[in-house]
Amino acid sequence: MIAARQAGIIVAGMAVLLGLVVCLYGSTVTSVRPRGLPVVVAGPEQPARAFAAEVERISPGAMDIGVVADVAAADRALKDREAYAAFVFTDDGLSLRLASAASPAVAEALVRGMAITYPDVRIPVVDVVPNVVADRQGGGVSAGYLPLVLIATAAGVLLARRVRSTQERLVGLLCFMVAGGVAGTVALSGGLDVLPDNALRCMVVLAVVTAAVTAPVLGLGAVAGARGLVAAVAVAVLGAALSGASSAPEMLPTPWGGLGQLLPPGAGVTLTRSTLYFDGAGGGRAAAVLAIWAVAGITLLIIGRGRSRPVAVAVPAQQAAGVGDSGVAEAGAPPHTGRIARPREGGLGISPGVSPREEGFRA
Repeated sequence: MIAARQAGIIVAGMAVLLGLVVCLYGSTVTSVRPRGLPVVVAGPEQPARAFAAEVERISPGAMDIGVVADVAAADRALKDREAYAAFVFTDDGLSLRLASAASPAVAEALVRGMAITYPDVRIPVVDVVPNVVADRQGGGVSAGYLPLVLIATAAGVLLARRVRSTQERLVGLLCFMVAGGVAGTVALSGGLDVLPDNALRCMVVLAVVTAAVTAPVLGLGAVAGARGLVAAVAVAVLGAALSGASSAPEMLPTPWGGLGQLLPPGAGVTLTRSTLYFDGAGGGRAAAVLAIWAVAGITLLIIGRGRSRPVAVAVPAQQAAGVGDSGVAEAGAPPHTGRIARPREGGLGISPGVSPREEGFRA
């Protein structure tokens, strides 16, 4: 009866989780649109503010528009990850300046939106911080990042289930952190060529991401057993859905985009792009989030170290000797000799150390 109830709880819980994850992953495609997307407008104040008002009228709440003085200020905003795009007014007219490395999907959406809004005007487009040539659309990073998160989660589960010692788990976490950084760099930068050719930076960033994903799995597994592992896996899967790897946090429904940046997968995407394309600009918060998750996981692992130790059960001497509460040897109880009787073919073999007299009572 108890087993059937537990099976029902597991089935119902996993069904709810399945539906939630499917909806979240689907919403990252079907509900993607700008929501407070930070952009800037550069140029003379009057046309710049008129353009900002027109954009707000056409798409209310879609963009968070700031006004800067000139092209140089606009480019600084792009390189500092303060804006995804800049609309620049000069004597030659309107131009669009982008940082596609921040989000290729956002860059493509803005170019397409400008073409639809101003179909009769040719608007020059300048990519100030371009994505790598082999992954102009950004699909390579988003497609490769999901397996990285899932494998890091699976590694945490295996280490939690198969390695008993806390010290060995910590060593395993450290080794996988390094190996994951190297393997991820070889795959994403060397094999797929979807990340810039900066192997050292890439290895360090992916190692940090790996640690931030794997450590909480180990920690929750140490303090809460199987339930902790299920919770950790659920967090990793949900975090991957809300990471914004294929678009941007500002393109996801509210509040999911912001929540995703507080989980390791989302913070990992932000730190990876900031470090490899923007010299770390805009990656401070993401680095802090990853560090908190990694430290929290290691702390839980250390706190839960006692749960993995076998419990020694004290056996009274009388019981071990086959003597009952009355002090008389119980019928059928084997005498306590300090040795272990081992069955063997042809009868019961008495271990060495048993007297010849007792040896004669073999079955």
